[in-house]
Amino acid sequence: MRYRERYRNELNDINSLTKNLADHVSIAIDQSIKALKESNADLGKEVIQGDQNVDDLSQEIENMCMQLLALQQPMAKDLRQIIGILKISIDLERIGDLAVDIARVSAQSKQGAYPTKLEVIPLMAEIARKMLSQTIEALMKYDANMARQATKWDYEIDRLYVKARDKLFKLIIEKPEIMNDAISLLMVNRHLERIGDHICNICESIVYMVEAKREHLN
Repeated sequence: MRYRERYRNELNDINSLTKNLADHVSIAIDQSIKALKESNADLGKEVIQGDQNVDDLSQEIENMCMQLLALQQPMAKDLRQIIGILKISIDLERIGDLAVDIARVSAQSKQGAYPTKLEVIPLMAEIARKMLSQTIEALMKYDANMARQATKWDYEIDRLYVKARDKLFKLIIEKPEIMNDAISLLMVNRHLERIGDHICNICESIVYMVEAKREHLN
């Protein structure tokens, strides 16, 4: 009984670390967009430096999962949970990398790269954070249907992605002198769209963990 209790505690610890990792990633998204809007190179550099915490947490989760797989030889539901968490931590780490790539635009820009009227990109970031929050709540509650519902946000992110892309192309045509900054923002726009895709991947992992089936949600 004591052995089984320790095993469950270890699984709970992994879940807690995953929640912590998601919180770090969400903050990185928020700060990278704030740095972009405010042309705050110092804040952009803070996001880049903070990525080490994301990497460390991701590695810790991987190590704990591998240890459980090797020593406990879990079966069925527990095995799916551990494999699912492994995949989720990889997606979260990649989201963190995308936030860093966004922050680099601010950190490396010599001038303000962000047009004040382009509010679509911050809106995408806010929706991505809400989507991630709902997804992690679904993970903590072990709720596959909540995970499915979270992916609905991705349709809005995709719609805004197209809107921002078209607006940036128009700006390039109208003001060729801002081409370099506009290209950087096109990359930011793409990074946010990719963040939505990674969150959908996490939702798919949750459905697999709970219901033992693969489901394409992106």
